[in-house]
Amino acid sequence: MSDIYSAPQADLSGDESSSANMGSIPKALAGDYQVAIGNTLSEAWARTKGKKGTVWLGVLLYTIAYLAISFVIALITGQSITDPDANQGLTAVLANILTVAVTAPLTAGMMMIGIKIARDEEVSGTEVFAHFDKILPLAVGVVLMYVLISVGVLLLVLPGIYLMIGYVLMMPLIVDKNLGPWQALETSRKAVTKHWFPIFGFMIVLMLLYVAGFLALLIGLIWAIPALSIAYGVLYRNMFGGHEINPEL
Repeated sequence: MSDIYSAPQADLSGDESSSANMGSIPKALAGDYQVAIGNTLSEAWARTKGKKGTVWLGVLLYTIAYLAISFVIALITGQSITDPDANQGLTAVLANILTVAVTAPLTAGMMMIGIKIARDEEVSGTEVFAHFDKILPLAVGVVLMYVLISVGVLLLVLPGIYLMIGYVLMMPLIVDKNLGPWQALETSRKAVTKHWFPIFGFMIVLMLLYVAGFLALLIGLIWAIPALSIAYGVLYRNMFGGHEINPEL
């Protein structure tokens, strides 16, 4: 058995080193992975070389598509574009749910850009449009996730925080592993629970780095966003590995 406390190798010279760091669903569910925040960030930073343009193209396409979808949904539901404060009541809730559901494939695509870079796979910024064939399971998964997290927050807050971190890998599990919505939610939660506190710390660090990039006159985001996107991909790769078709759990 490998030493779980040893630092992961971040040699990017070939596929062999990348595959050595890859996990799998059975390994993740057994907790057979490590969350080395410093090493993960170091590898992600190294992998930004030559890939920042890919990530930023994805961000640009995501933003344009998200705004267009939000605009159409606002028109359909009668929401005000110029006066957000006027958007209240059931139709506003419906509009928000529709927006989150319809744009779920875009979010999954952005996640997959970082994951594919972490796995040394070919990827372009147009990956954000590559998963609309999974719009139904993604939409169901996202709506379920928000409902469960909201219920958890109402139940003394802590259950909501637990689920918020537990479900953080749900979307790529649907598009990359072809899992159903509930199966992906539970697979993510059960795997993350094995090392919940390190992953919670990892997500806090990512958030702080994003805020630091934002405060640096936004210039820091040029480097921060690609690095953080790839860091998420490295975490997913180390936990769940490569693409596969709905394995037996």
